[in-house]
Amino acid sequence: MEELEELRLKIKERYIKGIIITIIVTVLFAIFIPFFMFISIFLGIIITIFSTSKLKREYKLAFKKVFVLKALEAKFTDLVYKPDKGMPYETIAGTNMMYMGDIYHSEDFISAKYKDIKFEQADVHIEEEHTSTDSDGNTTTTYVTIFKGRWMVFDFNKTFKADVQIVQKGFGNSKVKTRSLFGKKDDLFKKVSMESESFNQRFNVYAQNEHDAFYIITPSLMSRIEKLDELNKGKLLLCFINNRLHIGIYDNKDSFEPDNVFKEINEEEIIKRISGDIEMITQFVDELNLDNDLFKREV
Repeated sequence: MEELEELRLKIKERYIKGIIITIIVTVLFAIFIPFFMFISIFLGIIITIFSTSKLKREYKLAFKKVFVLKALEAKFTDLVYKPDKGMPYETIAGTNMMYMGDIYHSEDFISAKYKDIKFEQADVHIEEEHTSTDSDGNTTTTYVTIFKGRWMVFDFNKTFKADVQIVQKGFGNSKVKTRSLFGKKDDLFKKVSMESESFNQRFNVYAQNEHDAFYIITPSLMSRIEKLDELNKGKLLLCFINNRLHIGIYDNKDSFEPDNVFKEINEEEIIKRISGDIEMITQFVDELNLDNDLFKREV
């Protein structure tokens, strides 16, 4: 803890020095060479960011080793935690239920067991490239976030005959193959209307086989998913594929991150926040009752 605090103060000191130097140089340029004033501000910001970037990475990893790893070890078994690694691109792309954009980034990979249910989870950020050209022919490229949040994958001993997707309205980045010139009919998805009107108002359901959709998405499961929606601020995507349940939470947040270096380390507050991040994993096992024998029988 002491080493972590020393590292935080060192980064803070460099930021303050960078700000002071930038202000002094900018004032001098403003007095004697006004033309270079804005250049000095820009260079000061760049130099400050560059001089602190390595220390910030060290601080981030040290924070996760001190606080996050210990919290995860206390809650899960068979734990593998790689804060600088992420969910493999192929894991999400392989579902064929998400647009993968142009830039993919992931970190804070966790593989573990909770209540003997194996799972993986990581923070995921997907961006899409947008290019526009103005009337003068100048081209501008921007990157728009199409998914930022968590991706979780839960394993259980149940093999589905057909894939099923539940997507919350407003999620905006899901996809299903609803038509094809050459694909087999069984590969296509059909929108399914469930028996619960309140569920239909919040979620869309797509399935390769309507019977499997009703078998998997029982009234009890619909009620549990609605409760999870109330517990989470983000939009939900649930993909039932083979013997795995993929869950995407689009909430524009990064989990297990340290506070700003200008804020003193408050151990009690940090533990509370990390516990909340961990609960976002356990609540899906608890609320969906994934360790129930129901999920150990073949469809």
